[in-house]
Amino acid sequence: MAINLTAVLRHASTLQRATTLSELVALTWNAVRSETRYRTAWLALVEPSDPAHFRVVQVEGSMQELVWERCPKVAIAGDAMLHELIEGKAPVLVLEAADDPRTNKDVVTALGNRTILNVPMVLGPVVVGALGVGTFGDEGVLAPNDDEVEALVILATQLAGAITRMSLLDAQRQDAERRQRLERHLESLQRVELMGVLAAGVAHDLNNYLTVAQANLGLLELSSTDTDHGLVDAAMHATQRASDVVQQLLSLGRAQSANRARVDLQARVAGTVRLVYSSMPANVTLTRELGDAPPVMGDPVQIEQALANLLINAREAVGDAGVITIGVQECVLNEDFVKAQPWARTGRFARVSVSDNGAGIPADVLPNIYDPLFSTKAIGTGLGLAVVSRVVQQHAGLIHCESTLGHGTRFELYFPVDATA
Repeated sequence: MAINLTAVLRHASTLQRATTLSELVALTWNAVRSETRYRTAWLALVEPSDPAHFRVVQVEGSMQELVWERCPKVAIAGDAMLHELIEGKAPVLVLEAADDPRTNKDVVTALGNRTILNVPMVLGPVVVGALGVGTFGDEGVLAPNDDEVEALVILATQLAGAITRMSLLDAQRQDAERRQRLERHLESLQRVELMGVLAAGVAHDLNNYLTVAQANLGLLELSSTDTDHGLVDAAMHATQRASDVVQQLLSLGRAQSANRARVDLQARVAGTVRLVYSSMPANVTLTRELGDAPPVMGDPVQIEQALANLLINAREAVGDAGVITIGVQECVLNEDFVKAQPWARTGRFARVSVSDNGAGIPADVLPNIYDPLFSTKAIGTGLGLAVVSRVVQQHAGLIHCESTLGHGTRFELYFPVDATA
């Protein structure tokens, strides 16, 4: 069959308009079917994160499931055919795979390859992948003619450019999303700082007034009748709740502690659990998973306050029945983890996690949960998670939340490990 150069170039130009890999692959298969006699084709890439392998990203034809099952990626080392493809940067043709010394016989045996034609996708001096066609089993040997090879070379060249273009666009999109996350985080920190200034101005006086009110209510309780006793208790409860809110406001405005010490997180978790356990409903199970974790440098009171806020939030999330788990574990965040989780940074941390199987947090609410005074609860103050975020920030740590509606929420606090540990 003679090459239809106009059709091939038209196919190639359409690749440049594709916006997703699946769209790109579909256009490529249309061109392969139109311009060659082969009914099975594949696309394999050499990814920067794994330069030692060709990873198959798509297969078209009846061999699709078998390829995914037997060889989703092929090691370059020791494969003479792939080595020739990379070094020569030119098409590599194998007429009968079982007899050709360049083929990987394990792959050939697993798939039943007959004819193989791999065309390199070259970008500058680098082979970034391969566009391949071939026959299998009873299809027999099918040698490509010059026109088919030329058509595949044109398609592979355009495909390399299109995939690189999409990779750059994806990187730009990720950078834009990362910038937006950082901007939102900065705005949140600025709001916390503003709340700290406001809190410092009013919370001290409010606390003094509440102390006087509680003292007088205590005296009144001693002389109250049975009739009045319930009213006094209600008033005491209300002033205690108001005092708790004031303490949280003071926490927002409190500067970073200068009196830091080595903190044993396992001990702090155990102490916080004892503190809040009595407030847990009977049908709520509170489980501890205390692994090995080295000490961190920090303010033990602030850390306990952050943990207590998370446990109280979890208790409110599960209602009258559910499971809450608090755990401690050492972890090392490497560059691969940070690439996948843009909120993170590399380093050695002691991680405290608090998870529940409650209702979960809606996705559109998650970006705002650390904002002061933001709450979706009927009687929430919107200060608990703001305090937690503030404490983590003051300890140069990391905070992360994952939540699924109907399945629950998990908070993770990462505290840098003491350098002397």
